[in-house]
Amino acid sequence: MIDVAGPPDLILKDTAPAHLAASLYLSVGGYDASTRNITEMAVSFSSQGRRIGFVADETLTCNGLALQRRGGTFDLKVSTDTFAGKGVTCTYRSGPNLGTIAFTAPVAPAILSPQDNSVVARSARTPVTFRIGGHSTMFYVIALGPSSKAWSDPTGTRPPQVLLDTRAFCPGPGFVALNQFFDKPDLHSTGFQSVELHGQAVQQIGVTWA
Repeated sequence: MIDVAGPPDLILKDTAPAHLAASLYLSVGGYDASTRNITEMAVSFSSQGRRIGFVADETLTCNGLALQRRGGTFDLKVSTDTFAGKGVTCTYRSGPNLGTIAFTAPVAPAILSPQDNSVVARSARTPVTFRIGGHSTMFYVIALGPSSKAWSDPTGTRPPQVLLDTRAFCPGPGFVALNQFFDKPDLHSTGFQSVELHGQAVQQIGVTWA
């Protein structure tokens, strides 16, 4: 579950969406095989700057999938292709009251080259080509060797590509990873005081440096 530690939750008598601000966080992909194709969504609500805890019959569904409620946070884990590149509509219900949140989920990030489990020659200009999704606020590519690492800003080519200096790497197993932070400009809601969405996307492949 996405970490949502903090001050004690505020308990409201009336949890209708008109009293709440909604906050969504998307985590797409991960650094290992168990999380590489998983998207996690965590949705929390606040009032007057304090996070809300729910103790009644409040529910949240997104595209018909029920999110599990844990205190003041609703959480869902799905395969990334469940939402990737698709419209997502979430419906919050508190008694007879409801509010909606809608956005287009980003496509999953991908490292297009080198290929997973491939042999990559070390050089001053090792190319890594990749795809990002969503409206990126920041992203970077990093290469890891047995005892060294290298990273670079995007060069602006399309598809995006970076050139990494891997000459200092020792031969042997390593990784190439893409880490992206994004938001969603098309995010909108009905019934809530406000809504925000932030996310992080990760893709990592294994390589052998030669």
